[in-house]
Amino acid sequence: MRICEICSSVDLAPLHRQHFLFPGLPYPIHYDVVACRSCGFSFANDIPDQSSLNQFYQAAEHHLHTALPPGLQRIHGNFFQFILSQTALSPQIDILDIGSGMGHFLQHFKAAGFTSLLGTEPSPAAAQLARETYGLEIQTATVNTFNSNKTFDLITLCGVLEHIADLRQSIAKVAALLRDGGYLFIAVPDTAAFGKAPPTEAFLEFALEHINFFSTNSLDNLLRHGGFTRTAIESQHNDFYDNHYLLALYRKTPEAKTGPLLDTEASASIMAYADLSRKKLQPLAERIVRLVETQEPVIIWGAGALTSRLLCDTRLGEANIRSIVDRNRNLQGKTLNGVCISAPESINGLPGATIFIASTTYAAEIKASLKDQFFWTGDIITLTNEPL
Repeated sequence: MRICEICSSVDLAPLHRQHFLFPGLPYPIHYDVVACRSCGFSFANDIPDQSSLNQFYQAAEHHLHTALPPGLQRIHGNFFQFILSQTALSPQIDILDIGSGMGHFLQHFKAAGFTSLLGTEPSPAAAQLARETYGLEIQTATVNTFNSNKTFDLITLCGVLEHIADLRQSIAKVAALLRDGGYLFIAVPDTAAFGKAPPTEAFLEFALEHINFFSTNSLDNLLRHGGFTRTAIESQHNDFYDNHYLLALYRKTPEAKTGPLLDTEASASIMAYADLSRKKLQPLAERIVRLVETQEPVIIWGAGALTSRLLCDTRLGEANIRSIVDRNRNLQGKTLNGVCISAPESINGLPGATIFIASTTYAAEIKASLKDQFFWTGDIITLTNEPL
């Protein structure tokens, strides 16, 4: 259970409960999306215990890639251009990128001639890939385990703050690592945009690892309390995930204001998003009911977050699931809903089965693989309930 990380209130309003069933877990888990009644900050409460989270935060091979899809390349490029448009940075400044992943964002600075670059990344495999691919210096550490004898002129947090439970402690650590007058760049999902349009994938924003939901005011409240003053912010759409990110730049300043700014947007946007997601899910749920009624053999392609939600939010678990396949070798051999997860090649042993593609982001890639690699002629179900 969590208190509000911004104002420490325990007066919380429930907004939505999200269930998950992940590989290796014998039963579903959940978290509750809540809003602080004092300052309006929205976040996930009743987070699964650490043993459950450890099952989820495994060395996920499918997230490791040296070649990014074009959509992700554009996202990182947009982040980099935002920083350049708002600052006049010398190539000799000291830069720290926290949560570097495979180094795809930090390499933009290297390509532009910046020379003093350091990254941190909790995944040893991702850090190693960044070193091998781009020749970057990446230390295996989290924001709170990283230590340095020097401070930095620019610290970047791309897609990090939405994952961290101890926000105040983490921002205090970042402030200690940043020189007075230095810049802090943050990119987080824009919660205020959640409910403005039907989502491509129902409940996508409620991933198990996304436990904080920021609007402009809640992000300002957190950073102002940590000694930062905002210099620029922008809500930017990306077509890869079909969502909006807040891109924000702050400076470490002694005159930072600490007064609260009530977040009036997040809770209403989250409730609207949940309603839109339920409507988006309905046609697919009805198609799944027909699978249950016919008991035709089904292969689920993908054992990730979408499948974990569908097994809880629909009757998919009652279908005649003959196989679940996933390219992630760390998942293969585990069970999900009592079915063993196998490599994609196993579908050759089930000709005539219906394949259910449990992905939106990589659906076209999976469809192409089914046609070109497996010469699949059986039925295929997609999230739009239409052939791709």
